[in-house]
Amino acid sequence: MEYKDEVRRMLEKAKVFWLYSGEPRKNIPHALLASGKHSDGYVNVGDAIKNDAETRWLFAKMLLETLKGVCEEKFDWVVGADTSSTALALDVAKLAGAGHIRMIKDVYDGKSHQVWSCDNALSAGGGKILHIEELITTAFSAIQVQKEIMFELSQNKKGAQFVSFLPVIVDRSDPDNRVSKVENSLVLPLLRLRIKNYNKDECPYCKAGSIAIKPKEGDNWARLVGS
Repeated sequence: MEYKDEVRRMLEKAKVFWLYSGEPRKNIPHALLASGKHSDGYVNVGDAIKNDAETRWLFAKMLLETLKGVCEEKFDWVVGADTSSTALALDVAKLAGAGHIRMIKDVYDGKSHQVWSCDNALSAGGGKILHIEELITTAFSAIQVQKEIMFELSQNKKGAQFVSFLPVIVDRSDPDNRVSKVENSLVLPLLRLRIKNYNKDECPYCKAGSIAIKPKEGDNWARLVGS
């Protein structure tokens, strides 16, 4: 069963999803992302699920149903990157009757890293692990999650393996260079978007006279969606 239309409607309703319509033009602004990049689209799944338990639960059910449609692998644990996917992974674990592995963010060498939480049970991690994410852009955090877990488990002499699919709510990775796998897990999205990011000096929207604006600042959201 495909959920892409339903996912899109839910994200639009939550005001966390927008795509530029048509060719670049002067009177229609485009998005300025937190990274400083300019973009023809915006999606923030984390905002849609962090504070809305009902929406998050629905997405968790969709992820499991989609996984069941392509994979019959059983799993013992569910994990997602901190912080945006923590509660989502817990919901998936509850629905599947599995345990939950918690990751936390830690900063060292001036960079944020996904690390094993000391709150995890001593038994956590043995067996098969389902990795889920709310959003895939570069997969940087997702790769960190899997590498950190395998390191932690090897230190404790536990055998573990990730499910061969990684369900995600939205894949907005570069359409010209899609993230198709995280380690050995194939990315399995509910919704795949074609969104491109640009540096300011190469942005075709700027060249057309369009202004880059931060989607969630002031009345910018209304300007983007045309309401």
